[in-house]
Amino acid sequence: MNKAIKTILDKPLGGLSLMTILTIIWAVIGELNLKGKDDYVFGVFFSLIALFFSSLYLYFNRVSKAFPKIEIVENPKKEKLYWIVFIAEGVAILLVKNILVNIHQDELFIPCLALIVGVHFFPLAKVFDRKFDYFIGSFTTLIAIIGIILSIKKSLPQNIINAFICFSCGFATTSYGLRMISEAKKLVAENERENASR
Repeated sequence: MNKAIKTILDKPLGGLSLMTILTIIWAVIGELNLKGKDDYVFGVFFSLIALFFSSLYLYFNRVSKAFPKIEIVENPKKEKLYWIVFIAEGVAILLVKNILVNIHQDELFIPCLALIVGVHFFPLAKVFDRKFDYFIGSFTTLIAIIGIILSIKKSLPQNIINAFICFSCGFATTSYGLRMISEAKKLVAENERENASR
């Protein structure tokens, strides 16, 4: 077992920072596809979400300095599995992009990207025993499948389909960020109760 010196807030803080970045990325890709046809409503919305997340990250990071550093035992097997999933996701994205370009179906890349992202949550849910990952994975995968079907049938302009997928994924990462905030708040409240009882 590997050991690391951390505070109990390090895990939700890491998750919150990642979700902030991913929310911004999905929002930017979505707006690039819409080219301002939504008057940047979604872009502004997700920008406000990112600012909200960033402000809370800074707050919790400041609060965490008052938390005692503890020795956390990390499972090397879980860490190894995490990296396997992460690398497999990256390889899958590169392979799918290459295949789609070669078969002249590059318009399917955003839906396929969302599908890969959605599917990757399922093994992570198993590795880290996080039920919430199943919900996020199911939602993202469903959105991706809808996007693929709409793209193949050419039911809507591809940029509209891509924007729908991106903003839906943005909502998924936003919900995950809110979960990290909720977890951090609980840990802060527990720490305050422990300090008050001493």
